[in-house]
Amino acid sequence: MKRSRPAAAFTLLLLLAFALSACGVGGSTPPTGDAPTTTSAGVTSSTSPTTVSTTLSPPTSSSSTTPATDEELSSAETRTADGRIRAMGFITSTREDGGTRYITIDYAEMLGGEAANRAAREAGDIGPGETVPNDYYIRNVNPKLREFTVREGASIRTATYGGVTERSVTWAIFLSFWSSPPPDAVHMRDMPWWIERLGNEVVLIEEQFLP
Repeated sequence: MKRSRPAAAFTLLLLLAFALSACGVGGSTPPTGDAPTTTSAGVTSSTSPTTVSTTLSPPTSSSSTTPATDEELSSAETRTADGRIRAMGFITSTREDGGTRYITIDYAEMLGGEAANRAAREAGDIGPGETVPNDYYIRNVNPKLREFTVREGASIRTATYGGVTERSVTWAIFLSFWSSPPPDAVHMRDMPWWIERLGNEVVLIEEQFLP
C-alpha cells in the first residue's frame, strides 16, 4: 500500500522541527557569561558571576611633568632661561686632578642703588646719610665654600687681565692667576667672578668688572 504525499510531507516537517529544536536555533538560551560587555564608563568587565576583571587608564598626575631633581637655589643664585644656574662670588682656589678641573667659590651678592646703601649701613661700612662709592656694594654673609667641576672647553672670560676688556683666556692661564700670576694679573684672584653651571659642572666663568 502506498503512503500518500501529505502524510509523507507531514512526517518530514516533524523531523525537521525536532532537529531545529535540538540545535537551539531560534531559542532563548541565555549567554554563558564568557562574552564581555562594555559599560557606559568605558570599563570592560566580564558578566561571569565568579570572575570580574577591569581595565582602567592610569591616573594623570600634574606632578609627573615636574622634574624630581630640581635643585633648590641659594639666595645668591638665579636660574637662566636655558636652565643654567648663575651666581657670583670669589674663587678661593683652582686645581686639576686626574684630568678633572675644579674651582672652589665663596658666593657673594652684588647690590646697587638704595639696596647697596642699606646693606652697607647694616654692615657698618657707611654711616647714616652716606652712600656707597660707585653705587654698588658686595655683600658676603655666608662663609660656605662650594666646589664644582669645570667642563673641558668651558668659556672663561676676563674683564681686566692685561688691561683688556672682554678677553677670553685658556684654562692654563686661568689656573696661573691662583698659582704664579704674571705681574699684570696679581689682582685677578681678588676679583669677583660669575659662574654658570649645569648641575655641578661649570660651563662659564666670567670676571666681574669693578669701576
